[in-house]
Amino acid sequence: MTREDTYVLITVYSSNSGNFWPYSRKHLPKQFLDLLGTGRSLLQLTYERSKGICPEKNIFISVPKEFFNLFQSQLPDFPKENILIEPVRRNSAPCIAYASYKIKKLNKNAVIVVCPASHAVFGEVAFIRDIRKAVEVACMDKKALFIVGIKPHKAETSYAYIQYHYDNVGLVKRVKTFTEKPQAELAKLLLESGDFAWNTKIFIWHVDAILEAFEEYIPEVAETFRECTPYFYTEEENQSMMKAYSHCKNVSISTAILEKSENVFLILGQFDWSSVSSWPSLYGLKEKKEEKNIIEANALLLDSTNCYVKSNTKKLIVVQGLKNYLIADSDDVLLIYPKENSLKNVMNEVKNHKGEKYI
Repeated sequence: MTREDTYVLITVYSSNSGNFWPYSRKHLPKQFLDLLGTGRSLLQLTYERSKGICPEKNIFISVPKEFFNLFQSQLPDFPKENILIEPVRRNSAPCIAYASYKIKKLNKNAVIVVCPASHAVFGEVAFIRDIRKAVEVACMDKKALFIVGIKPHKAETSYAYIQYHYDNVGLVKRVKTFTEKPQAELAKLLLESGDFAWNTKIFIWHVDAILEAFEEYIPEVAETFRECTPYFYTEEENQSMMKAYSHCKNVSISTAILEKSENVFLILGQFDWSSVSSWPSLYGLKEKKEEKNIIEANALLLDSTNCYVKSNTKKLIVVQGLKNYLIADSDDVLLIYPKENSLKNVMNEVKNHKGEKYI
């Protein structure tokens, strides 16, 4: 197994435009935001990180057509032949099928690492080390499907969980069950059980393993993209994808394959990871100042605790007497809102009373 046989697929399919409203919008999902204060978006950070896993020419990025111009503005030098333009969003299964059949045409011995562009990794050396080890494991088993998991250290309700068979020796565990984002009480039980891991949605598999799984569990998707193989790397590729996606249902790889297959294994990673799923989760990642406040603005906080203040303007923001609040000042929206509350309801109110342009 060489690095030349390793490929990375970076996905932009999973996105909730309201996660970081009013900064994230329908036209600007969180993958394209600099949420960590590094000067680079989550997408750009994921791309840079992927270079440590495989040669740059082996990195593919799937991009919904509606975000193509935004993508090009952030990664202008990325090779066009490695951009998988999705004419419509159909979730992760069609996206991964598209990439897998295209990569198979290049290299029949490929091992593919699927990485969401919307997550954060801290400690890249450990990340690259763990992923390379996982690639070696996947290379030796051409039927197994691997998911990278992280041992939980708190009862997190914004992450999906994977239960594994505890008696498996080593870092590779056979998967037992999947649990989507649990309520607080259940999350506490999962943490205490000792046999659950956070699901990073980082997948690793030999190209033969995933294509065989597509053929078995969603043969209609397999047939659709298999028939497109002659058009890959030609001028007719985009047109063939428009036709292919018109036949695909909206289905995730987890629901369609991973939750049904008996050949799914968990690989426990030793790196720090976050799905960066909401303002509260971002607040938890960052260093706090006095009174546990985060200030990313020209702001003065008085008698206020556990607040997150962010602005992209130079205006002075003065806050007094608030606790657990988010103050987010964007170009056209100023949000002052309880930090732990879901933004869904307030966004619906804004949409109904002020219009779609603010969402």
